[in-house]
Amino acid sequence: MKKTILLMAAVLAAVGLLFQVGCNHNFFNITGTWYFTITIYDEDFDETYTFVGDRYSGEVFWEGQSLGDYSVSGDQVHFTLEYYDADDDYTVETFHGYFDSDDWMGGAVTITIEGYDPVTGDWEAVR
Repeated sequence: MKKTILLMAAVLAAVGLLFQVGCNHNFFNITGTWYFTITIYDEDFDETYTFVGDRYSGEVFWEGQSLGDYSVSGDQVHFTLEYYDADDDYTVETFHGYFDSDDWMGGAVTITIEGYDPVTGDWEAVR
């Protein structure tokens, strides 16, 4: 009876470990520097953002300055940047997207500049 219980416990532990390893693959690690291409009205803008924190949440930096926060859940990524642009207009950029691989992500962006209607576009980024 003890052998059966020990064997069942070992099998359950092994299955749990395999399940955990399989699930971890679905969590992508965003930390590091990413090279973005943002497309608005058929015009491309290139930006470089650095994500500092852990694989679930942290801060987004542009040229050494923290502009916002990010969150990652599975293959979904969301982050918002807030800053004053060159004309001193308050600007908010909201990115929603997904990982296609460990080194590629993409999605949609909405940019709202103080005094203007929001505009939407697409983005993709590579590490």
